[in-house]
Amino acid sequence: MNIQDTNTHYQIPKQKISRSKKTEKWGRECVEAYISLSDIGGFTSRRGNLTTLYDFYNGHILEEDYSYVLKPYGKARRNFPSKIRNYPIIKPIVDLLLGEKAKRPINYTVAVANADSVSIKEEQKKAKIMKIMQQRFINKLNETEGAPPTNTASREVEMPQHINELFESSYVDKRASIGQNALSYLMYHQNINHKFQKLWFHFLVSGEAYTHRGVHNNEVFYDVVNPLDVDYDKDPDVDFIEDGDWALIRKDAHASTIIDIYRDYLTPIQIDELENPAENQDGTMLLYGANPSSNRGGRSRLIEVITVYWKSISKIGFMSYPDPETGDIEQIEVPENYKMPSELKKAGAVIEFDWVPEVWEGTRIGQDTFIKVGPTTNQRRSLNNPGLCKLPVNGIKYSEINADNVSLVQLGVPYQINYNIYKYRMEVAIAKSKDIIAQFDINMIPKKWDMDKFMYYIDAIGIAWVDYNKEGIQLNPQHQTVMDLSIKTIQQYVILLDSILLEWEKLSGVNRQRQGQTGEYEGKGITQQAIMQSSHITEDYFRKISTLEEKDMQALLDYSKVAWVQGKKTSYIMPDGTVEYLAINPIDHMESEYGIFVTDAGQDINKKQKVEALAQSMIQNGVPASIVAEAIDSDSFTQIKEKIAKAEKMTQQLQQAQEQAQNELQEKQIQVQQEKMAFEADQNDKDRATQIEVALIQSDSTDTNAAMKAGLEQLEIRRKSEADRSKANFEKGKIEIDNKKIAADIKMNNDDNSVEQQKIAAMVKAKQNGSNQ
Repeated sequence: MNIQDTNTHYQIPKQKISRSKKTEKWGRECVEAYISLSDIGGFTSRRGNLTTLYDFYNGHILEEDYSYVLKPYGKARRNFPSKIRNYPIIKPIVDLLLGEKAKRPINYTVAVANADSVSIKEEQKKAKIMKIMQQRFINKLNETEGAPPTNTASREVEMPQHINELFESSYVDKRASIGQNALSYLMYHQNINHKFQKLWFHFLVSGEAYTHRGVHNNEVFYDVVNPLDVDYDKDPDVDFIEDGDWALIRKDAHASTIIDIYRDYLTPIQIDELENPAENQDGTMLLYGANPSSNRGGRSRLIEVITVYWKSISKIGFMSYPDPETGDIEQIEVPENYKMPSELKKAGAVIEFDWVPEVWEGTRIGQDTFIKVGPTTNQRRSLNNPGLCKLPVNGIKYSEINADNVSLVQLGVPYQINYNIYKYRMEVAIAKSKDIIAQFDINMIPKKWDMDKFMYYIDAIGIAWVDYNKEGIQLNPQHQTVMDLSIKTIQQYVILLDSILLEWEKLSGVNRQRQGQTGEYEGKGITQQAIMQSSHITEDYFRKISTLEEKDMQALLDYSKVAWVQGKKTSYIMPDGTVEYLAINPIDHMESEYGIFVTDAGQDINKKQKVEALAQSMIQNGVPASIVAEAIDSDSFTQIKEKIAKAEKMTQQLQQAQEQAQNELQEKQIQVQQEKMAFEADQNDKDRATQIEVALIQSDSTDTNAAMKAGLEQLEIRRKSEADRSKANFEKGKIEIDNKKIAADIKMNNDDNSVEQQKIAAMVKAKQNGSNQ
């Protein structure tokens, strides 16, 4: 039974039919039905309403919004002293939020959601602990006397308990690393940061944001779609379009663009029809000939291209069979016309069929050219739930719960109109204002003077000479009057304009403090409190667009499994200028169920600002400036914590080295002092022995003076030699102490530059590998 609306003429073909009945004609009928459903659903009126919001952002005046002001009595007045102009108050608010979004980092983490991820983790932890225990056994054998020699040298190992704690805190699945590297490459290759900024602009102006993801020529593509070109249908409780029932994208393009994109699907006859269409009348092939309301009405060479995605229902089989090596039951997906080989039947394989959703697509060019009608080649299914599939089009609206959607710009439209009206009224008031003037009788001008001479004396000396006794002229001294033609309401208009701005800033959440405008008597605390309260209002906009970005990054990883089915090897440049290399194993990549987790960028920014405020004190306390600079340069707060932890570890190592050098210096000084004391004591003993020998010689004979003199000279030479040798040992000890101090300083400098040395070594190794290849 076909699904049919009784109030309309469109008809959606039945979807729960076998693949053999889903013919080319059936596919065309589906495409036509969903296009008709979109037209009847008010696509044209919705497109016009959204265009108006972009006009307000760009500052275009819509005369109908001011008709009650310009035509108060039903008829316009010409040559009026003023005209309606736009004084933008919406655009600065939107531009400020655009700038804030550009500075918010995109911090994402890829995790593996496969059912076997926990088992693999436990196996690797077990293998790590086993390896540690084996090394401890080898160390014990090497220390035991009489034990047989081992071929492995002893080395220090950590305790198993410490290994367990370290593994739990730092373990990363190999497949998660593959996903992280793949997503980093896609972010670079598709210029995702720029496209996210464009997506944010559409979200602020129209309150809607849409994206198109998929695979083209074995590469993942990601495009931001204009909200004017998208239509869809989804359940009321579904937030994202990718989970809806159908979606379509309308584009207008020239024939050359269409041929370039769809050349693999167009026949030569269809290409000729695009270049020289047989239907030259409006409403057949050319888009803007049939759409007189378009602002491109004169450019009729543009052709309408509509791509439709919808969820059909297909029959698929799930074959369960025993693995010939392990005996475990494995399950794979097979098409409905799959014929099981006889050897699998003998092995006990069985097939169970079920009806599951399947995404189909079709493109209509002009009015009667249909291409790419069939199931999408890049079905996004879950490994654990084959019935779950998603559309290639995704998007959200800001606020559509139980009411029509509204955007930030739409909220500001009444304030913009009133602001322009009061500006117009004030301009009219200024034109009418003539200041204060004096009224004089023209007979006051002397007969021999003209008007210029009379006005000259008034301007020059400020006196108007009057003769009240003129014959034949009756002048009343009270006839001079002053007329005040100034308008007193101008100041009131200024106050009204300020009140409109204040209300709009309060509603939008972007107050004057957040725009950098502070009052004369506002302190730092008051300003920071106002900015914080302002950010609470706008944070909901950032949160909602962040959820869409997270879904899209998940889709990019899923589509990369199809695009890189043969593997992927390439290099790309990271934002910090380093070169990264990507090598994807297609088997590991395809069998991974990835999960994307995005941290709160707003909280990360606040934490990063606090770290930057501590940078000066960190440097003063001995943290190397290079480490502090790397921490500030990191967008992720997790990376900042890693940099600070590394700096703390280096500081501890430096302190330990300095303490060790100081202890060795003190020990050496004590040793030198002890040697000096021993030397002095030895010298004293030798002096006393010499004195005794001299006395004995003198007492024996005076004839032996010459021999005694020679003996004394030899003793003096020996004593001097001993003193020189002791002095040399003392100087040698001082040199060793100085060398240790120099070595400690060199180690500190090496620790400061360790990060840079590792980067340089990695780049040199990578370059050598590239040259060898």
